[in-house]
Amino acid sequence: MQMRVKEIAALVQGTVLGDENIIIDQVNGIAEATAGQITFARDTKHVHLLAESKAGAALVPCGTGSLPLTTIEVEQPDFAFFTVLKAFATVVEKPAPGIHPQSAVSADAEVHESAHIGPFCVVSAGSRIEEGVVLVANVFIGENCRIGANTRMYPHVVIREGTEIGKNCIIHAGACIGSDGFGFVPAGGVWHKIPQIGTVFIGDDVEIGSNTAIDRATFGVTRIGTGTKIDNLVQIGHNVVMGEHCAVAGMAGFAGSAVIGNQVRVGANAGMAGHITLGDGCTVGARAGVMRNVEPGAIVSGMPATDHRQQLRIMAAQGRTPEMLRRIAALEKELEALKEQKKNETKNNC
Repeated sequence: MQMRVKEIAALVQGTVLGDENIIIDQVNGIAEATAGQITFARDTKHVHLLAESKAGAALVPCGTGSLPLTTIEVEQPDFAFFTVLKAFATVVEKPAPGIHPQSAVSADAEVHESAHIGPFCVVSAGSRIEEGVVLVANVFIGENCRIGANTRMYPHVVIREGTEIGKNCIIHAGACIGSDGFGFVPAGGVWHKIPQIGTVFIGDDVEIGSNTAIDRATFGVTRIGTGTKIDNLVQIGHNVVMGEHCAVAGMAGFAGSAVIGNQVRVGANAGMAGHITLGDGCTVGARAGVMRNVEPGAIVSGMPATDHRQQLRIMAAQGRTPEMLRRIAALEKELEALKEQKKNETKNNC
């Protein structure tokens, strides 16, 4: 695919500074882009990187001004770049409808005629596969599940019994939804398994990364809201309720019964204790350990997680610790000398 710079500017509603007739045939990062490719500077802090870029053109924030290469000024460069990327992206072709002869579909399952069931898939009794669903290969659907229209599942996805998946979802390879929650009670010196009899509900337009696990509720429902995006290797415990349009980075973990509001952002490797609430619109930094409720709109980081600005001050103070220890040691030495001097003066006065 090829587009002139002026066509891209029209697509993203931007203003061209430079040659509007340059032909663009691909998108790339600032350092990697070459002539004929377009890149972007997310904000004014990154604009200086374009000085050495070999890109044919770049999307930049409004008011950036003239640069050594052709630019398109836009209000939100990252969203504009996403728009351009969608235009150039290779469309994943939908496979032909039908049930592969090497799949195992129960006679008591309902599969829409437009769905694609690939090789070695299992669809169990009582499950409903709606229109346009694609099970690529080696996907297991347990009993009494519902897979919403136009959802796509990649190899080795496991959907356990009673799970409900919304429309237009993408579930990547190896994800497991509806596995037993981590529920045990100690008695007589041994751990006794608590039956996990609840289910999982996934809303529409949810994307779930590879090898992520979402546990079924002990009773009731583990719930993931519409539009939420979950990265690879995320653990979501039993009875977690996660709101709409959240974004969760890889290796984050949510203990049982945590309540996550709408439009919450969680950084990589962060951990949330059970039975806490993250308010709407809050942000949890990478590797944070959240042990108590977080107010709506707050930004927290660190272990244990606290206000991000306070955490930055703590980190700055930690960086000065070696020097502070040296100064304390010197002060202690001076104090001992003063004590000895005072002691000698007292003796001489007696």
